Amino acid sequence: MSIINSDYDKCIDLSERVAWRVDDVVSSQSRLDFNKPFMPSAMDFARTLPFLSSMEKLQLNQIFGNAYSYLFYFVETYIIVMAMDSARAELHGEESNLRALLRFAEEEVKHQQMFLRFNELFKLQFGTECRLAGDSQAVAKVILSKSPMGVLLTTLHLELITQAHYIDCIKDSQEVDDLFRSLFKHHWLEESQHAKLDVLELLKLRRKADEAQVQQAVDDYFGICSAFEELLAAQAKLDVGSLELAAGRTFPESKAAAIEAAQRRSYQRAFLYCGLTNTMFQEFLSQHFPQAVDRAARLAKQLAK
Repeated sequence: MSIINSDYDKCIDLSERVAWRVDDVVSSQSRLDFNKPFMPSAMDFARTLPFLSSMEKLQLNQIFGNAYSYLFYFVETYIIVMAMDSARAELHGEESNLRALLRFAEEEVKHQQMFLRFNELFKLQFGTECRLAGDSQAVAKVILSKSPMGVLLTTLHLELITQAHYIDCIKDSQEVDDLFRSLFKHHWLEESQHAKLDVLELLKLRRKADEAQVQQAVDDYFGICSAFEELLAAQAKLDVGSLELAAGRTFPESKAAAIEAAQRRSYQRAFLYCGLTNTMFQEFLSQHFPQAVDRAARLAKQLAK
């Protein structure tokens, strides 16, 4: 499995080879093309709602894209702290490990800057306000209160989905805005190394863990998934109000509920189902956290409804 066949030195080498600057991806002069969708149709379940006009479907897709990018900014708040904690543990250890983990943290800060710039551009150019869910600092505090292995399992899940989304849906999509595609191309370039570092750090902890600690990690991972499901549901609800403001009309209760349900399904499929069913993640769980395999399958089945 490619995410296991690596080491800290290889991660440093790849990180240095693909390194990029935020200004090269998105600058204050960048323009978004609001004649195009941001999210590929394969990830957008609201596109089939028959009562929305073509313009409303496009606006809702763009609202989804703005929130999708923000949610990565959101989770990177805790990932930065996690990476710094891992680096701190290597201060008197292996120099390559320390360098790789410090690059991990620095790149996550860079990703946050990139996503914030995109969100600022969107806010300036979209024309109406779009509300975004949650307090990233508060959520980070809750996540980081969990066991280190549980936090790392969550991070591996998230970093594998960034790769799957880009490769499977965004990379070759000619329908989506070019800047949006570039945003996630550059995100993918560095997240590919981060997933490998997650595995290296997980294996380091797993070797020292007893069965009670492994079970706690699994419980914490699914607890974080459950909390994240609530956050995604909150964002789906906010998207209804954002669309109403953009479209200049209020939807009847039944139609508002249908929009919310479609958005919730889109977010859950992207951020939860895609990770739970990822073949690399499933293989890693089966080898090192077999207690999680059946639970992951049951949760994925529930989310697929």
